[in-house]
Amino acid sequence: MNILYLCDKKSYNTKMSRVRFHGMQAIGKVANMHWSGNNWPDYDNNKTVQENINTIYDGKDKPTLVVAYKPLELRKFGDIDCVKCIRYNEMYDVAWTRKEIDESKSDIVICHHNNDMLTYREIYKNKEVRFINLPHCAEKTIYKEYKHEKQLDILLVGAIFTKSILGDHYPLRIRMAREIIPRMRNKYKCGILKHPGGDLLDAATDRNSHEYAKVINSAKICVTCSGAPKSRFGKYIEIPMCGTAIAADMPGEEQEKFNKFLIEINMDMSDEEIIEKLSYYLDNENERFKVVQEGLKYSENYTQEHYAERFIREVKNAI
Repeated sequence: MNILYLCDKKSYNTKMSRVRFHGMQAIGKVANMHWSGNNWPDYDNNKTVQENINTIYDGKDKPTLVVAYKPLELRKFGDIDCVKCIRYNEMYDVAWTRKEIDESKSDIVICHHNNDMLTYREIYKNKEVRFINLPHCAEKTIYKEYKHEKQLDILLVGAIFTKSILGDHYPLRIRMAREIIPRMRNKYKCGILKHPGGDLLDAATDRNSHEYAKVINSAKICVTCSGAPKSRFGKYIEIPMCGTAIAADMPGEEQEKFNKFLIEINMDMSDEEIIEKLSYYLDNENERFKVVQEGLKYSENYTQEHYAERFIREVKNAI
């Protein structure tokens, strides 16, 4: 399969969250993939996407599939004569997401969150757009057990005080930072990982990803949440893949799998109930070891290699 991946070179160089690129890099190992787009050496920003495709593939087989990151930044992406695909992490802004899907004239939409996919399948049930759920996966060479000594009992990870059209986007993380962790510091070593922001000058080196994975390794329990959209964020795979127990609310999918290892805490619980549950797994090492092992077992099926295999299979079926 010939795949053309279009992504602004500046975004590729500086985007802090690398999961979107790790997945495409894995696909490139099992398919014939070419990376290009605005600001890449072989791409002319002033020309249409089709004109650039004609130049890039001059005398060669045209791509079977064109995958675009932020397609509306590309000139006349919707008019190309190839199968068009876009991928989404979050889709909670329905108005914007529909605008992007419609104006890009995308044929295939990859939804990394299953609950999002179900919503959009209903919205587009009378249109010829194929929605496919491919759960977040993690890069196993980065997110792994580093066998470092556990220096913290509890570590809160992820953005915290973020606002969106849904209001406070991470309500449980806010509550943990403001109310729960200050109370638990009397007995346990607790930390709150400062979010580095959306852009980093050296993001493409994966330096931050490696450092983040090692910090996850340093904690006995990492706390996060699924946010207002109840999304199975990448953290729900990255944390267990690092051999660290994850405490969070239940995302809007795969509950039967998460029940085996997720230390579930949620906004319906009182402060005392949350503290008691976290304390139980800190004070009972054998019980924490069990959920860590179940988490590692779960994560074996969500490496980027698995993402690539599923992507190719699903896309071929869609085409």
